[in-house]
Amino acid sequence: MVARERFIPRQVGRLTSDLCSLPWSEDPQGAELFRSFARLTSALYHYEFHDREQLVIEAWDQVGDDREAAAVVTAELTGLLDGANYVAVSMSELEDALENESLIALRMEVDLDDYDELLIYRRGARRDTVEIKKWMGLRSEERTITVDDRVVVYARVKGQSWFDNQEIDPAERNLIPGHVSLKQFQNVPRADIEMLLPSTQVAFRLVDSLIIGVPAVASAVAVLATKLISTLGLMFLLVGAWLGFRDEQPEIDQAALVILFGGVVTIGVFVIRQWTKMKNRRIEYLKTLSEALYLRTLGAGPGVIHTLLSSAEQQEVAEVLLAYRFLLASPGGLTES
Repeated sequence: MVARERFIPRQVGRLTSDLCSLPWSEDPQGAELFRSFARLTSALYHYEFHDREQLVIEAWDQVGDDREAAAVVTAELTGLLDGANYVAVSMSELEDALENESLIALRMEVDLDDYDELLIYRRGARRDTVEIKKWMGLRSEERTITVDDRVVVYARVKGQSWFDNQEIDPAERNLIPGHVSLKQFQNVPRADIEMLLPSTQVAFRLVDSLIIGVPAVASAVAVLATKLISTLGLMFLLVGAWLGFRDEQPEIDQAALVILFGGVVTIGVFVIRQWTKMKNRRIEYLKTLSEALYLRTLGAGPGVIHTLLSSAEQQEVAEVLLAYRFLLASPGGLTES
């Protein structure tokens, strides 16, 4: 069951038409008068939001270098998101997303201490039924999940001094010290909301470790049994002689050198092959994460600000129109002030 939100899923034009189509009991001109009221209300709010737009856009241009500008951006963003009827994602929700099983077949890790400021807001929650593939696609199951129609993430990364004190290379976490990012996403599963953060890292799950580790162990045993017996025997003789367990020194001739060299090459090839498999699997997971983000990303930076301004304006006008229409339809009519 999805909790009810304040979000009104109607554009002002469509909402005005819907409200005008309702019965008007007394005044035959009521619908036309209401349309005029809707146009005037929209114009007034548009004028108000124009001033807010100028303020936040100017502050955004300096947000990376000016603390006061950053404070203005944070305050305006919070106000716009609230006006657009977004809901703040709490830290407990974010921690649940990090701990619980992800719908995308990835294990994701993120350190929230990397950020000086982190705002995550969502809107338009719904319940969807999806098919989850398991056992490498051999079987699947249906699961009902919560999906947010829109998610906005505002993040300000800590400065270089913090990373130096923690002995952390920010580049390894795909971060730029002091960088500010603002992005909007669509159709985000609630369980995967952590993938939207800039410093999200892909890690191996237990099943991934088994898929890589078990064949690697089996291959290692096969290599030892078929190709490295003679090499290991010679190495044991050399080590035993060096430690003094054997008085007789093994003879190192050309054949022995060939055996040692062949063993080293075999071990090297085996290690490189296993490392390549692990690296390719990680690249595959990064590709999966990149595709998931690409398909869900709607905008970044000032584009998100303009979208939020428009959305907040639409929601404010819609709330006024709904309230006024219900007052007009009330049995007692409007009261005189």
